[in-house]
Amino acid sequence: MKKLLIFTILCSFLGACQQYSGPRHNAVVRIKYSKNTVVSDRQTVSIGNSNYVSITQNPWQYMNNQINANVPNNSRIKAEREQLLRDPKGFETIALRSEPYVYYIINQLRKNNLPVELALVPLIESAYDPLATSSAQAAGLWQFVPVTAKEYGLKQSNYFDARRDLIASTNSAISLLQNLNEHFNGDWLLTLAAYNAGEGRVRRAMEKNQAKGLPTDYWSLDLPSETMHYVPKILAIVDIVKNNTRYGVKLPDCNYENSLVRIDITKNISLAKIAQYTGLSLNELTTYNAGYVQQTVNGPFHLLIPHAHAKSLFQKLQAENLVANEITELLQDIPHAPMPFEVKSSAVQHNDLNNKNIRSIAENNTNNNQITYQVKAGDNLYSIAQNYRVKITDLLLWNKLKNSRVKEGDVLTINLADANPI
Repeated sequence: MKKLLIFTILCSFLGACQQYSGPRHNAVVRIKYSKNTVVSDRQTVSIGNSNYVSITQNPWQYMNNQINANVPNNSRIKAEREQLLRDPKGFETIALRSEPYVYYIINQLRKNNLPVELALVPLIESAYDPLATSSAQAAGLWQFVPVTAKEYGLKQSNYFDARRDLIASTNSAISLLQNLNEHFNGDWLLTLAAYNAGEGRVRRAMEKNQAKGLPTDYWSLDLPSETMHYVPKILAIVDIVKNNTRYGVKLPDCNYENSLVRIDITKNISLAKIAQYTGLSLNELTTYNAGYVQQTVNGPFHLLIPHAHAKSLFQKLQAENLVANEITELLQDIPHAPMPFEVKSSAVQHNDLNNKNIRSIAENNTNNNQITYQVKAGDNLYSIAQNYRVKITDLLLWNKLKNSRVKEGDVLTINLADANPI
C-alpha cells in the first residue's frame, strides 16, 4: 500500500510530503466542561460469555500507560525522533486531531488483541484526516489504495467510499494488519513495512537477502526509501509518546464527549440539512462522515457525530421521522456484530425479508456452537472472519471452498466453538 505523508505542518516535523487532492478540514470540535462535569472512565460491554471493558478515558494517556515496546536507539530511529522534536507543537496539533476517531480505533485494537501503538499508524498515514488522499490514490485515515480496499471489502461508488469511513476502514485495517502479522510470523516491524510497501515488496527484499546469506530482519532489508523511514518514524513516535515528559511533548487532553457516535438514518438527507439541526458546520460534518462522496447520507445510512451533540440532534431528527434506532456508541460495536455499513434502514420491508431468511436458516441449525451465515452484498471472507473472530483458513475448510471468493446469497457454516483464536 503506497502511502505518503500529508499536510504542510506534518511535513515540517515528519520530514516528508504528500501531494493532496480534495478539501482539507480540521474538524476537531472542543467541548468545554465545568469542574462539576463527570465523564466515566470506562463502561462494561458484554461480549459472548465474558465482560469487555471499553476505555473512555483519555486514549493517549491510556496508550502511554500500555506501551511496553523496547524501542532500539539506533541511528535511524534517532534521526526520525530528532526530526519530530524540532516541532513539538506541530506533533501535538496532529495528535489532537485524532480525538474524534482514536477512541474507536484503540478499543477495536484492544478487542482484537493488537498492540495499542498501532493507533499511531493513522497519525503517519493521514495525520488523522479522513479526507486525506495521496498521489497514489490512497484514501482515508488508514490510506487504503483501491486494489487493497477491494480485497478487504471496502466498497467504492459514486455515493460512498468506505475507505474514508471510520468504522469500515478501521475494521479492514485491523484485518489487514492481522493477516500481515500472521504472514510474517508475528514480526511487527516486517508487518508495518508490508503495510507501507506491500507484502510482495517486503518478501522480495527478504528473498534477495536470503540468497546472499544476509539477515532477513527489517533493519537488514533494502526497501523503498519511504519504507526505510516509515518504521523508524513509527518507533520514534512510540518512544516520544512513552517518554513525552522527557521530550517536552504534551499529549492531547482528549475528552470522550468529543468522540464520535452513530445515528442510523432512515432516508437520504444532505449533510447541509443536518448541519442546520446542530451547532456543527458543514465542513465538520463532512470530515466526520467523509465516506459520503456527495455529502448526502445514503448507502450505509449511518451518521457519525460527536457524542456531545448526539442527543440533541437525535431528538430533532426523530421529530422529523429521520432516525431508525437509538444512538449507538461505537465502543459497543462488537467484532461479531453486523458491520454498521451493511445496515439498510431505508426500507423496512427489505429488512424484514432479510431477517426472515436469516431466522429460517438459523431454525434449521440444531448446533448452538455452529451457525450459518448468508453472504450479503459487500461481504468477503476477510470481513466475515473479522466479524466472527475466526480464521479465513477455517472458513475455507469448513465450507470446502477452493478459493476466497464468495458472492451474495452464499450460505457459510461457521463453527464458533472450534474456531482457532486470532
